[in-house]
Amino acid sequence: MGFARELARQGHQVDLWTVSREWNSSGCVEPLDGVRIWQTPRWGRPGRHDGGYALLDNLARLASISIDQWDVIHAFDHRPNVLLPWFLQRSLTRFSSQPPLFVSDWCDWWTEGGITTARRPFAWIDRLEQRIEVGSKQISDGVTVISSVLRERARSAGIEDERLLTLPAGVMSDAFPVIEKQDARNQLGIASDKPLLGFIGYSLWDIQLLADLFAAVKEQRNDALLLAIGGGVEDSALQPLRERFQPDADVLLPGVIPFEQVPAYLAACDVLLLPLEDTLANRARVPNKLADYFASGRPVVASHVGETASLIKQHQAGILAYNPNNFAQACVELLNQPSKAHEMGAKGRQTAETEWAYQTLTKQLVEFYQRLLNKRLGKT
Repeated sequence: MGFARELARQGHQVDLWTVSREWNSSGCVEPLDGVRIWQTPRWGRPGRHDGGYALLDNLARLASISIDQWDVIHAFDHRPNVLLPWFLQRSLTRFSSQPPLFVSDWCDWWTEGGITTARRPFAWIDRLEQRIEVGSKQISDGVTVISSVLRERARSAGIEDERLLTLPAGVMSDAFPVIEKQDARNQLGIASDKPLLGFIGYSLWDIQLLADLFAAVKEQRNDALLLAIGGGVEDSALQPLRERFQPDADVLLPGVIPFEQVPAYLAACDVLLLPLEDTLANRARVPNKLADYFASGRPVVASHVGETASLIKQHQAGILAYNPNNFAQACVELLNQPSKAHEMGAKGRQTAETEWAYQTLTKQLVEFYQRLLNKRLGKT
């Protein structure tokens, strides 16, 4: 939504297709900040959408394709409800004098040992999806990638550099006002003045590592609290924390919160945590929460894994850890040295306001679109 909003602010007409947030048999159109948002039908309960395979959603999208409606179509991901209408539009306009520009986004490593490989009951399913994941990028006019790891994967698939743009997840820094820690706690009703470590995630990946590192912190600072926001609809994801720590006394578990409350919750923390197991998926991705962490102005302690670690090191916005004990040492170091914590948090905030601001990134994206269009027209 951040890119769509900024494109609209710059005067472009933008349609954003997404599935309805709640049960809806027919879907609805909702204009927001100059963006025309189409929420396609949902028959399942919120939080479940069959990974983009929902039949009604796919049929609605396919039926809404028209030939000369868009100049650029940017497909985020390769799931059927994204890829099928993208591919149909591409086929229908194949012989048009001015076909749309077809761009794909690659922000996760799904197959070949990535996110979904272990979930497939048969290896051939992963191989088939791998052909779709990679093949959809190969036939695109251009590909945006979120990390250097995925950029190298794209290159190995034969996608030339001129068709690639590294595009980080942006942040709306104006949605993250600078809030003093105590003001944020007062606003949220967090009465404790204890050290507060924060973590946020709609889907709680690596929750066991989070529990392990917080246990190591408690050995050195027994007064520390953990704020773990999220859990999606599967509240059982929080079970490792409930089993090992006492809710309210050791851990605060507000569940899924409205985005409008995220800045205050993050600002209420002393240190923000980003634990990542060393997996192929984690090495390739950059969690969206990292941009929000930077925007909050709080220092980050993260696993020394992949692109996330490289970005934190590059911007000097936190400390990297190799195991739970390293995490604990880093957290205690920042709690004991508030000036160092403040300096790291300020550097993250500066990055959010400049390099990762949607204004900056959208400018790069539009230039990328224009470069691809010029190439098609034979311009230099």
